[in-house]
Amino acid sequence: MSENDFAAEIKSTGKDKATIFMRGMLHFPNVEEVRSRVTELATNANASEIVLDLTGIERFDSSGAAMIAVLMRDLVDCCKSLQIGEVSDKVKPLLHLANLDELLKDPEPATWKHRHSFEVVGDWALERWNDARQMLQYVGRVVLSMVFALGHPTRVRWSQVIYLIQSTGADALPIVSLISFLVGLVIAFVSAIQLKQLGANIFIADLVGLSVFREMGPLMAAIMLTARSGSAFAAEIGTMKISEEVDALTVMGIKPLDYLVIPRLIAVMLALPILTCFADFFGILGGLVVAISSLDVTMPAFFQEMQGSIDSWDIISGVMKSFFFGILIAAAGCYYGMSTSGGALGVGQSTTKSVVAGIFLIVIADSIFVVLFHYLGVG
Repeated sequence: MSENDFAAEIKSTGKDKATIFMRGMLHFPNVEEVRSRVTELATNANASEIVLDLTGIERFDSSGAAMIAVLMRDLVDCCKSLQIGEVSDKVKPLLHLANLDELLKDPEPATWKHRHSFEVVGDWALERWNDARQMLQYVGRVVLSMVFALGHPTRVRWSQVIYLIQSTGADALPIVSLISFLVGLVIAFVSAIQLKQLGANIFIADLVGLSVFREMGPLMAAIMLTARSGSAFAAEIGTMKISEEVDALTVMGIKPLDYLVIPRLIAVMLALPILTCFADFFGILGGLVVAISSLDVTMPAFFQEMQGSIDSWDIISGVMKSFFFGILIAAAGCYYGMSTSGGALGVGQSTTKSVVAGIFLIVIADSIFVVLFHYLGVG
């Protein structure tokens, strides 16, 4: 008997009732042929109740079970019912596993339930409380892991740290340099219009120097690193979480925080201050281009004026802020990666949240530094 051999005949077995006796193969290669044959017999039968006798089926798979479920639905439209009669031992286990009764159930209609505003606010508050608690627990575990890593530097995966410094720092240098150059160019160009009217062309050096060294350099480098590396951390760790690789690390006795989070944290903490120095340089270069081309300020005069208005603290404060920005970027990306759930959609949501949270935390931290430096008299 070939793999497509199938036979079916129908017999009247009672008042308004007929039985279709099926023999041979009922599996994927011939499922469409079987469906057409059985549908034709059932439709032409002078009976409203059709019974399938499957005692003659010699081979049966999941496509056959799906075909029977489809037949049951199709015959309902023809005002006929289809029931399963006798079955062979080869068919019974798979039919039981398919659970046709559940497949044929109509989905329950969606119902809209009115919720009181207090209930909505309460649910929102509970969700935010749970988020805050989980984040606080995460921060505590990261701090403890970092303290352990500092006390046991040989336990840190330095090869991974070096690779991450290259991917987050060296590979990001072209885009950070370009953005910083353009930002310095825009700041200088917008300011040049007013300075030229006042005859204060030389002060373009003061304006560009202070804005780039104190704020724009660290911020541009941090924001670009958030969009580039923070999102990558969330996507990488989120994918590992979805594919249960993080659980596998735990089963093997490896702490996911030590293995995944700490190397990324150290790498960004080291890479971002260096990127900030390059961002400062290219931001000043953009301002210099405008000063020379639009304000007739020479390069020696530009740097001499900047040297008189910029002190070492202006440069150090920006680099110092970038160190803390790096901690926030890596921590946010890894946190949302570790909390990923729900498949590919969850990975996308975690990536989006990591970028939004990273930029938000950077702006908040920068505001705190500005106020703190002002009250300390160093800003």
